[in-house]
Amino acid sequence: MTQDRIDKLIEISGLYYIAGNGIVIFEGVDAGFYSGERVAITGPHGLGKTTLIRLFLGLDKPQKGTICLFGEDIGMLERPELDGLRQGIGVVLEDSGIVSNLKVVENVMLPLQYHTEMTSDNIMERAVFLLDHVGYRGDIWALPGPLPSYTKKTIAFARAISLDPAIMIYDMLLEGLDAVQSSEMLGLVDKFHKEKKDRLSIMTINDERDIKEITLDRILRIENRRILE
Repeated sequence: MTQDRIDKLIEISGLYYIAGNGIVIFEGVDAGFYSGERVAITGPHGLGKTTLIRLFLGLDKPQKGTICLFGEDIGMLERPELDGLRQGIGVVLEDSGIVSNLKVVENVMLPLQYHTEMTSDNIMERAVFLLDHVGYRGDIWALPGPLPSYTKKTIAFARAISLDPAIMIYDMLLEGLDAVQSSEMLGLVDKFHKEKKDRLSIMTINDERDIKEITLDRILRIENRRILE
């Protein structure tokens, strides 16, 4: 395996994807995402930013083309193998994606319970540490449903980083946040990216002006069913 292949953590080749409503979202897309990069993917609402993230994760499958994750063609993998690769990816979704009927700390504990052999005490200790690390100052035993959007996203952030992923994906992270909250969230993104030399960070946004506070290596835009740099 070449060094370029190792450094290219996500590779898309000849991607062609049609949504369930028959609309062509991507056509002949080629793109690569490398270790150590901070990349923003921008474009108006409805052009496929979240769909692209789902394709990265193997949650949706393209009609044509390949998506390689950590050098593995995910279209050729069985579910257990794909699940194993996904452990190297942390994801924070626009709606946070936290489980409303689990307590705050239980949400953060989930990946550690499923994917590590840590003791219950060590899992609890790490979950509390991660919540503190992202600035959560509320009751760790609270149910997250009534909490503000920003607070839910910090909890989701703590959960996403629990396994120290090589790839972090932030899908519309700043939606619903005010200017101060957006600045604080971008500070968390920047801090976590720098904690691991080769970490790849990908953000989807509507407008690149929303993230002018953070240094990016590349800005890609979705246009005419392609990904342009």
